[in-house]
Amino acid sequence: MIAPAAPSTTVEGRWTRIAPFLLVLLAIMLPPIGGGIAKHVAVGHDILGLAFLRNAISAAALLVIARPRLRGLTGAQWRAALGLGAALALMNATFYLSITRLPLGVAVAVEFIGPLTVAMLGGRRWLDFLWPLLALGGVLLLTPLGGATHLDPLGLFFAATAGAGWAAYILTSQKAGQLIPGMTGLALALTAAALFTAPVGLMAAGPFLADAHGMLLVLGVALFSTLLPYMLEYVALRRVPTAVFGILLALEPAIAALVGVVGLGERLGLVTWTAIAMVCTAALGSSLLRPR
Repeated sequence: MIAPAAPSTTVEGRWTRIAPFLLVLLAIMLPPIGGGIAKHVAVGHDILGLAFLRNAISAAALLVIARPRLRGLTGAQWRAALGLGAALALMNATFYLSITRLPLGVAVAVEFIGPLTVAMLGGRRWLDFLWPLLALGGVLLLTPLGGATHLDPLGLFFAATAGAGWAAYILTSQKAGQLIPGMTGLALALTAAALFTAPVGLMAAGPFLADAHGMLLVLGVALFSTLLPYMLEYVALRRVPTAVFGILLALEPAIAALVGVVGLGERLGLVTWTAIAMVCTAALGSSLLRPR
């Protein structure tokens, strides 16, 4: 007769299976929280200074953690890291510019057009083209074409540009991940992103550096928006299928909207919530119905 498994072993086994999914969910929930902190701390300051500090702090921390070996890197590897850094700089800077003019959930929803477009470019079925069009329809609801007149057009432009940066990030991170081992590529890319944002952000960073309380919040932004999400994804995605990660990622616009409502006191109308729901549905459908 086979003895039943010990309760502790059963609990441990269940936790081992569940933990990676919880890590991914946490990694997806943290960036909207970081965006909410960024929007709060940037009031009265130039948010490009915050974008620079986020990149610089994250780069410094990851260089210490990853300890990249620079000797022996090829020209192709350096170009891949610089390309990824440029994409990160564009994505972060324009996203921060957008959240100073838009509700947080709206900015994230518009930004989602970027990764959905990348998914469409690799599609071969009509369904692969349906999801980006559904998301685009949701985004159009947020513009004057959809009857929205209270949302800042420049903010929508910055959010759309951040989406283009996100698309570029996906493409360049794939190449950097293939060419550069470990987390060296990400450490070098964040360093490059800090250098790219330094010309516009370094001088604007002074007010943040002069305020001890503000700097604690800036550290929180770097921690929640960059370091913890990337590290959690790096650990969890070894055990979680990418399709499942995409399904959970589809929740991010809704999470960002909730962070804005609860944490920042933002108010969203029915049309705005409908637009966010359309983007979430598009991201969810793109992940669920993707060919194996």
